[in-house]
Amino acid sequence: MKTINKPLLFIVTLFILLFAITWLKNNQTQAAPDISFEDIDGQHHTLSQYAEQPVLMIFWATDCPGCVQEMPELNALYQEYSEKGLAMIGVAMSYDSPEHIEAMRQQKQLPYTITWDHNDDIAAAFNRVRVTPTHFLIDPNGEIVMRKIGTMDFHLLREKLNAMGLSPA
Repeated sequence: MKTINKPLLFIVTLFILLFAITWLKNNQTQAAPDISFEDIDGQHHTLSQYAEQPVLMIFWATDCPGCVQEMPELNALYQEYSEKGLAMIGVAMSYDSPEHIEAMRQQKQLPYTITWDHNDDIAAAFNRVRVTPTHFLIDPNGEIVMRKIGTMDFHLLREKLNAMGLSPA
């Protein structure tokens, strides 16, 4: 009978344990914070008003090349899924100005809700977002099911939306 190398067994067990912890941690959902905000048109919103529908939160800036690059695809996503229940909220970072935000909204014809996080309250509520673009997909139960820093993988996002029962219009 072969003897088992105890140090090797310890390393393999440790590796499996670390893998399991990482896998469980990455697959846990987190409840979205119930924030309130005013959009750039002066309308008051709370995240809880979007209960029972998926929400895509996009943290962006007018001087962010990746943010500007993905805007046509975000517009297309809104056109495809808004009638099926997807809400989209663009959160402009505090270092932007209302004038620049409005100019970008007009230039890129952004059809979804836009807010200016002038005092960083929304970014703080979402684990201190600092990098743009950063996206959060919130499921109809209010759980954050996806966080993406950097430009979005729209194929993956559409798969997640379809798994929630949405299909494009």
